[in-house]
Amino acid sequence: MYDSDIIVIGAGPAGLSAAIRARRVRTYNLLSSSVMIISNSSPGGLADWTKVRMTGDGWSYEKGEVIRRLMADVEDYSIPVKRERALKVVKNDGKFTVITDRGEYTSLAVVVATGMRMTWNEGEHFGEGLFGTLKGYRFMEDYFKSLCEKERGKTIVFVGTGEMDKTVDFFEEINQGRMKVKKVLDTGKNIRGYKDGVVVTDEGEVTADHTLIDFESYMLSTYTGDIIDCDKDEHNFIKAEKRGKVFDGLFAAGDITGTPFSLAKAVGGGTTAGLESYRYVYREKFGKKAPVFAFYPIHHQGSATYFDIPKLKDDYRPKLLVKPITKEGKIIFRECELDENEFNNKLLGLCDGNHTLKQIRSELGDIDPTIERLIHAKDLTLEV
Repeated sequence: MYDSDIIVIGAGPAGLSAAIRARRVRTYNLLSSSVMIISNSSPGGLADWTKVRMTGDGWSYEKGEVIRRLMADVEDYSIPVKRERALKVVKNDGKFTVITDRGEYTSLAVVVATGMRMTWNEGEHFGEGLFGTLKGYRFMEDYFKSLCEKERGKTIVFVGTGEMDKTVDFFEEINQGRMKVKKVLDTGKNIRGYKDGVVVTDEGEVTADHTLIDFESYMLSTYTGDIIDCDKDEHNFIKAEKRGKVFDGLFAAGDITGTPFSLAKAVGGGTTAGLESYRYVYREKFGKKAPVFAFYPIHHQGSATYFDIPKLKDDYRPKLLVKPITKEGKIIFRECELDENEFNNKLLGLCDGNHTLKQIRSELGDIDPTIERLIHAKDLTLEV
């Protein structure tokens, strides 16, 4: 047994897009997958900090809008989000184990969407004493000149990887001793978040009047892919194939796959990784390709193409993907309703991913029509 068909690590645009697509493939009669998101901070990533552009000004979103739209689907499809920090991912006997700071979770596939750096609660303070090198050194030169003159005698703390000395040296050339300078080296394990004028680390709080996160340093040396042993490039970004595959069952999407860093790439790469992880899991479960029509071409020479759910074998374990509500004698799911009675209540209670179809049939009799109805409504999956 395992906890979820697919585990997505990271809840930025790439991770959320991957989870949504893996959970809710709309092809008719196609079985849904169970999906879990693990994120050390609230969903959003860097796209939740400020206004973002998908391509240009004609396709842009105000602060928080992208994440609100993605989270609406996450909540609508009942995708669980675990607020835990992923520490390590290992693969044994065809399954993955994701070890976090609070426990362990197993799955058939994993999508790594951890970004170029680990985010905490920076978005709550961005623009209010906390800034980042997001617009290049020409912009930062003007910003540094103004800041050093205006904030003479105050303190600025730089946060970044070992590559941040380049930015600190650039700042010091402009600063000429007007501001006091501190540095916090981000090792991927030591930072715990931010408060007003404070960087919280394992070793204590570093106080300053301004905090600057040096994104250039993370672009040159990331650490968020260290949770998994796989091929990396010279900057430690995960090497992934065209469709996000790293190796069998492992996929990567978004900034963790390296340049270019963009919202469009994150959403597109996440969507692709989600679909590819779904196809991998389906093949592992049922020994055949998933008929993901509209996303991938399907054609049977000389005959019509049909989309049928897998035959309900005795050893499959049904698992509900949503928590229904009861109202006026009905058990209401996203796309179907059942009568509220003893049979249905018992059946739904047994669809927990632990009981096999054979066990449930032996207790309740003919359950197949209801199981099939829930599968068609994308409210139930089959685990193997």
